[in-house]
Amino acid sequence: MMPNRSCAVVSTDYLDKDVYLNIELFYTLAGYRVFVWSPSAASASRTPDLIVMLRGDPGKAWVDYRGPVHVYDYVKELDIDWSDRFPHAIRLERISLEGGDVTGYLPVFPEIWRRSFSRKNSRPVHLSNYKPMPADTFQTDLVSLIQQGRVRVFGGRWQRIGVPSRSLSYWQANRLIAASSCCFGLMYPYQRGRSLSGRMWQAPINGCFVISEAGTNPYTLPGLIEVESFGPQEADRQFSLEECRRLSEQASVFWRNHTTDLARQLDLSLPPQLPVAMIQAQRRTLVRWHLEFVWDQTLSSLQGALQKQRLRVTGAARRLHLHPRQIAAAWRRPHQ
Repeated sequence: MMPNRSCAVVSTDYLDKDVYLNIELFYTLAGYRVFVWSPSAASASRTPDLIVMLRGDPGKAWVDYRGPVHVYDYVKELDIDWSDRFPHAIRLERISLEGGDVTGYLPVFPEIWRRSFSRKNSRPVHLSNYKPMPADTFQTDLVSLIQQGRVRVFGGRWQRIGVPSRSLSYWQANRLIAASSCCFGLMYPYQRGRSLSGRMWQAPINGCFVISEAGTNPYTLPGLIEVESFGPQEADRQFSLEECRRLSEQASVFWRNHTTDLARQLDLSLPPQLPVAMIQAQRRTLVRWHLEFVWDQTLSSLQGALQKQRLRVTGAARRLHLHPRQIAAAWRRPHQ
């Protein structure tokens, strides 16, 4: 039986897909039909029974909305007066680790993300796009470790500083974390101690310790190790397979309890047991996103190769004082 109540997930800035998988399952279990709201989608004409606000500023788009609103203030990029954005909401609750109506974080379901492992790579990884903050000492130290080959890095924009890297799909990142014993975290200064990054929950669930900046673990999360600097000694840390397995268990229990408590604070009723079919559906979504990611990467590579070929043809034509179409026609002409 399909739920009658609808839940619109609004993220005007960017939709973190790992966050969305957890959010979608959380509110589906609570009896809602969840969809991502877009002003151009057909669903935009329907008034949802609940709005879940994730990232960005919705402006005046919902000033007439009169239903309940859950605002997850987890990015800490904007200082927004939410009562101005939803002045007629019957119930407006801001979920935040500090100063919120509900003290907490995003829901997390370890069952979606946890992978089995029989061994671990002891060389640390860093999974993140390059952050443009060259004056930050933690970033400077981390770049140095990466350039020394002590830390493997994956993500976008690292080429700006001459560091070769490539982006990963959410599925690939999940597998890499599960295969690693530790990773480095790096947050923007304004986020430190005020919010959490995705790696802070996903890595420990997979038995991967997170080496993070001092002051980023006031909530005593399992597996998060605060350090004063990202020196070589931190990259050389060793964790046994047993320590990693123990961490995976502790983190899974921690985040299950957190999610249950979050539902209680929001007056949402979750079933005592997670339906296996729903977990499998979220995992299949991860794989589907991965295939779409690979397809997009392949198309981008082909387009890049074609563009290089066009430039070669154009250059040859100029040197021969020919129009590029004349060269293309010559290639198509049968050899005599």
